[in-house]
Amino acid sequence: MFEPNCVIALIAPEISIKSSVVRSFMVNKLKKNIILYLDYFGLEYDSIYYIAGRLIIPTKNPKKVLDVLSNCFGILSLYSVQRFEFDSLQDVCLRVSDIIEGKFSDESFAIRGKSFSKGFSSKELEIELGGVVLNSFPKMKVKLKDPQKEVFCITQNNVAFIYFESFPAVGGMPVSVQGKAGIICSSKTNKSDFFLIGRNLLKFGISIIIVSDDVIDFNLSELEKFNSFIKIKIIPFSLAKNYSKKGSLRAFFSCARSEGDFKTDCYLIGEKVFAPLLF
Repeated sequence: MFEPNCVIALIAPEISIKSSVVRSFMVNKLKKNIILYLDYFGLEYDSIYYIAGRLIIPTKNPKKVLDVLSNCFGILSLYSVQRFEFDSLQDVCLRVSDIIEGKFSDESFAIRGKSFSKGFSSKELEIELGGVVLNSFPKMKVKLKDPQKEVFCITQNNVAFIYFESFPAVGGMPVSVQGKAGIICSSKTNKSDFFLIGRNLLKFGISIIIVSDDVIDFNLSELEKFNSFIKIKIIPFSLAKNYSKKGSLRAFFSCARSEGDFKTDCYLIGEKVFAPLLF
């Protein structure tokens, strides 16, 4: 019987293509962001570790973890996984035989295996597990392209991970790996425009601060769920200018949709700002 006991978070390809040093920095930041999400909801987890483009999150509540991390930028997809230790490839096959019991019927299937263990290759893992499925369900047919069912298996050293489906996440870059930027707002700023710019900046790995001398009454919780539930600060123009001089804020973004509003925001901040909604 399939009994998930951990979650795998597949990191977004934007991270995977980086150099080893940059990738390590981003993965570590993503790991910290994941911990913020889990701690916010009081979810228990064991030590989170990295394997070949994936973060492994041992937990007693994988279903809740999947839901919580679906809004975490930097994760491409999530998997509910059963993790177990093994002694040999034959041992893996015996365990998988028990796990898939009652899981399939007469559908087509494919095995997606990846071995980082000594003693057997990824191809050998796929062949042996394919035999396990066919022995348990003789009417099933192997179909490598667009099968009805898939069995995924990753092994590293003496640990195996089995799962059957993926759950989409938001992708992008881990929040805060690209520094901080200010979003210029006023009491006249359209809420949907502000949220559009804010969410896109977070997705590109940029932490955001609201720059305004007015009272901003937006419900920021809708945006903070993409920000590891960290509160988004609001600072006045005077402080924003000081932050800019010190390099704490790398850029400013305007919600302007007209040339006049754009020029006003540039004047208020004292430098040229970006206005993505103007074009």
